[in-house]
Amino acid sequence: MQEDRTVDYYMQRFLHRYDMGEIASQMKVERIYRALVGDLISRLTSSIVYNQGNLRLRVLSAALRQELTMRRENLRNRINDELGSEVVKTITVV
Repeated sequence: MQEDRTVDYYMQRFLHRYDMGEIASQMKVERIYRALVGDLISRLTSSIVYNQGNLRLRVLSAALRQELTMRRENLRNRINDELGSEVVKTITVV
């Protein structure tokens, strides 16, 4: 019996097949970040860029920037737990 497959599953296979793993990682990290922080913080995050272990977040609120800066290590650990490995090395909030 074939398991249910989502568009995300096929997109991941396509990206890996054509050696586009970094794009696949970007998509996964962004999806997990948005799920972990919720709708409000997601809307206040104007840019999420993952590149070679560094997650760069651009936020629209100074108060949110301060809060995420203080909690970035916890956020990094939670993202990596969801991914199952140490993918995100640093988080920069601007």
